[in-house]
Amino acid sequence: MQLSHLLGSAVLIAAVGFSVRGDADNNNRLVIDSTQPLGGSSTVQVSPPATAPAAPVAPVASGHFVLVVEGDRNGLAVTFARQKAARWAGVQKGFNSNWRVLIRDGNGAELVDVPIDVRPFATDAQSVGRAPRVNGCYVVESKIGLLLNVPAYAVAQTYEFTRAGTDGIKVPLGTMSGNAVRELAGGGR
Repeated sequence: MQLSHLLGSAVLIAAVGFSVRGDADNNNRLVIDSTQPLGGSSTVQVSPPATAPAAPVAPVASGHFVLVVEGDRNGLAVTFARQKAARWAGVQKGFNSNWRVLIRDGNGAELVDVPIDVRPFATDAQSVGRAPRVNGCYVVESKIGLLLNVPAYAVAQTYEFTRAGTDGIKVPLGTMSGNAVRELAGGGR
């Protein structure tokens, strides 16, 4: 920076004549008062910044559950569970589904909403109760049986299975209590 710029800046600051005084009502704020005459007394009161209220702590999962989910397009239930110490890896990047499991805490707050991959199954209404379709080495059946990884929250109160109906409204497929899932996981083989 050149000397002329420094001098010009100093003259501008002196001409404006800011004075800084502490706010009498709130010592945590600084107030700049330009109404004071040039050369007036300046006081600065600075106190430690106020601490923000603590944000609610999100529950931390203790590993994850591997759930065996069985049923069809009209209902799903957890028939077995195993708890794993490894951290839940999350939802596969880019994957989405109209079939979901929503895990809620005791207050009804959503802990996590996990999509369920039912692409290998016949989930249309006409397929329920029909014999499996065989296409070469692929068998497509309306009976759903799959493994689902979800975070293992100790505060989880309900596991709600849903799918989107034809009108976009969620169709409930079943609800299981968090205690029942933890009991299934505790009695593993």
